[in-house]
Amino acid sequence: MKILLASSGGGGGNILRSIKTLFRQDVALAQKTDARYAERLRRALTTRFLDTNEFSVADVPAEERLLIGARKTRHLGSRHNPDVAREALEESRTEVTALFRDYSVIVLIGTGGKGTGAGTMFPLAQIAREQRKLVIPIFVRPSFEWHEVDKRRYDHALHVVDQFDAARIRFIEILNDRGYSQASPASQSVVWERMNVPIARGLRGLLYVLSDLSQVDPSDLCTLGAGPGRLRIGFGELDPPPGADPTDAQIDEASRQCWDNGFCSFTRPAGTSLVCIQGDWSNIADGKIKRRLGAWAAEEAKEGVYNPLYARPSHGPRPWGVTALFAEHTGIHDPLDVDWPLDNRVPLPPPAQAFARARAAAAADSVAAAAPAPIAVGGALAPPPVPTSFQTFRELCLGVNRRDAAALAIARNGATSEIPLNCTEVRKLLGTVWFRSVFAQLSEDWRSRILETLVQASPITDHLVRIGRQNVRVSETTCEELKRVVTETVLPDAVRMDLQLLVGVGTLWGTEAMKRFAFAPLPSHESSSRLFSLAAFNPEQ
Repeated sequence: MKILLASSGGGGGNILRSIKTLFRQDVALAQKTDARYAERLRRALTTRFLDTNEFSVADVPAEERLLIGARKTRHLGSRHNPDVAREALEESRTEVTALFRDYSVIVLIGTGGKGTGAGTMFPLAQIAREQRKLVIPIFVRPSFEWHEVDKRRYDHALHVVDQFDAARIRFIEILNDRGYSQASPASQSVVWERMNVPIARGLRGLLYVLSDLSQVDPSDLCTLGAGPGRLRIGFGELDPPPGADPTDAQIDEASRQCWDNGFCSFTRPAGTSLVCIQGDWSNIADGKIKRRLGAWAAEEAKEGVYNPLYARPSHGPRPWGVTALFAEHTGIHDPLDVDWPLDNRVPLPPPAQAFARARAAAAADSVAAAAPAPIAVGGALAPPPVPTSFQTFRELCLGVNRRDAAALAIARNGATSEIPLNCTEVRKLLGTVWFRSVFAQLSEDWRSRILETLVQASPITDHLVRIGRQNVRVSETTCEELKRVVTETVLPDAVRMDLQLLVGVGTLWGTEAMKRFAFAPLPSHESSSRLFSLAAFNPEQ
């Protein structure tokens, strides 16, 4: 099971950094005891930092960044304007949609204090829902009482909350108001750590379960996420001596910590909930944990709406404990329609298995089949297989990205394909994050055709750029130098596109391929002004 952890904006990115650090530590610990398990965890989880401001993610590896709205924001941020951020997301909707396509579970993290998170969190959740993904949004509502934001921004954060409720998308709402305490004042960094740890540790436990659905029935997860209302995440640590059960006092404390995450907005009784217990102790200790959680749930709702789903992931590294994702009971709702992966870990009913096998066989047997006949499943006509023809190279790449059998077959044999290559289309694809994974599936014939298409479209203007304290023409720079210029300098769109093309070619085909391009001299009347415009924004000056 593939899981995506994606942040939106600077505030969400800070939370994701904390989660990523903790998860890396866990994988390193697991590596010492079970290398295969650690590798499976590493493959299951992907992190992406989505932002309109390239400087906010300068410390993030390039492959983990997803910058949106190049035309709208020039990657300089949304100017604290949620409407600008929303338009930037719409501009990059294709790239975001392609990113989400590969994952069944998507965890979104954003804050409502400024622009990017406030403007994109709800549209991002909508995109995930439209693709039939299990989406868990984590939205931080800023404090107005303690002057984190003005009234206008606070009202917009409330509007985001209303959008989630109206769309019946469950989400975790973190209230920054509750981080302030007259009784125990602390520095902002300490408070942030106090608020982030339950989220990070709680997600850590959930990731172990969601990465392997043998621990929980997928249909139960569809019920957990159905309907409106809030989710509350919690974690309580248990660290008994080796070979011993935790004491009753330790179980009481850990269970209470898991049940009480005071930073979460949660006003109704707990309904369907996922409880993950992790530790090397007896089932007696497990039973005591379950009994305590059940007792507190019963105190809130006498009618017995609490419906716990239990999971017991093994092999997990310390810290052990109990993790839970509680859902507010808001009535009985139809389960979500989630597109779970068709593999051995997620068994399907026999008719669906038959249809899945028939669809894959039909695609593999006849790549050029334009309109295959419907497949009979269980006496009824099932939908026909996905079309196996692709009119453009972009359509083919999208098919490869979603692991379409017909697209993969064409990708392995580019010598005979008649799909045309358009230089403008190829350049746009090179600028997307997801194309790199598509490129790895393309045959050498395809790669040669793509490179030849790009080279034939030259010359490229031989722009002047600043490398350190020197003015250097693009034709004289290395791929690594151009990467630094692209990430560290604010460039005009035309210049950025040319440099990104060269960086993409150097990354995918090697630095020698960059030498195949022809360069046109920069017009003399533009040289001085163009250099000035680049140097003025260079942070090294």
